[in-house]
Amino acid sequence: MLISHRKKFIYTKTVKTAGTSVESYFEKYCMPEGEWVFSHRREEYVSDSGIIGSREKDINRKTWYNHMPAIDIKEKIGDSIWNQYFKFCIIRNPFDKMLSYFFYDRKDNSPTNLIDEFKFWLKNNRQAIDRNLYQIDNEICMDYFIRYEEIKTGIKNVCEHLDIPFEPDRIPKLKTGFRNTKIPIPEFYDQETIGIINEMFDFEINYFNYKLPE
Repeated sequence: MLISHRKKFIYTKTVKTAGTSVESYFEKYCMPEGEWVFSHRREEYVSDSGIIGSREKDINRKTWYNHMPAIDIKEKIGDSIWNQYFKFCIIRNPFDKMLSYFFYDRKDNSPTNLIDEFKFWLKNNRQAIDRNLYQIDNEICMDYFIRYEEIKTGIKNVCEHLDIPFEPDRIPKLKTGFRNTKIPIPEFYDQETIGIINEMFDFEINYFNYKLPE
């Protein structure tokens, strides 16, 4: 998560959505001019310029941290700043998102029937439900959503709103390479698993008009 006092924005970091890449792109505006240096990992950072939530694995005793719920950010930063700053995050098609989470979470890379393995995994995993990162009291609290499927356009739109340069070559590709298969997304799904996604992500599917990719 990010809070920039320099550019007056708040970024909440969603799950399996290239969230670290977007975070890394904008975090330089949470530091004094010229201080930022790229780092995949990041300790909790707080200054007069802004705040960067910890990207370390151990977030215990951290005030600001990865995937911090929107309500917690609002309570810590206060209503005045929360209401004044531009708030955004990134969202992703749930059918694609859960496949990404499956391959990231996979512990055994030995040959197997990936489709059957995914089906079993999907029935027992709910960690990627993360609407508390962009909702408070079941209401949207973001001003803008970057769509994963159009990430460069979304980042460009945020940059234009914040009046900062759009530098597409500076968008890093992080945490990639886990999905080591060429199986098309629709082949992982049948009526049962489609139903599971529809039930888990009913809000996202209806609000953002997502459906199973063709």
